[in-house]
Amino acid sequence: MARVNPAEKDRGVRTAPFVVLIGANIPSVLAEISFISNPSDEQMLKKPDARERVAEGLYSGIASYLQSTNSLNANQAEVESGSAPLPLARSGNRR
Repeated sequence: MARVNPAEKDRGVRTAPFVVLIGANIPSVLAEISFISNPSDEQMLKKPDARERVAEGLYSGIASYLQSTNSLNANQAEVESGSAPLPLARSGNRR
């Protein structure tokens, strides 16, 4: 977001035992990307291209993490060999 809005402040990464993540039996991410109570954030979220940039940034960050752990490569190899279900496309739809 800082590339789009240089005044944006990086609030860092924090961990906590969030209830929505505790019961998950799969890897999970909870991302707080803006504050609807902030008038400038609200205006930004009303723009489809801004929401798309946020979604692309989240996708890119998760894909980069998976690439660094070789999880993404292993999953793609399984898909190519036919031993795994098709992955979700970036839009959330199956390919």
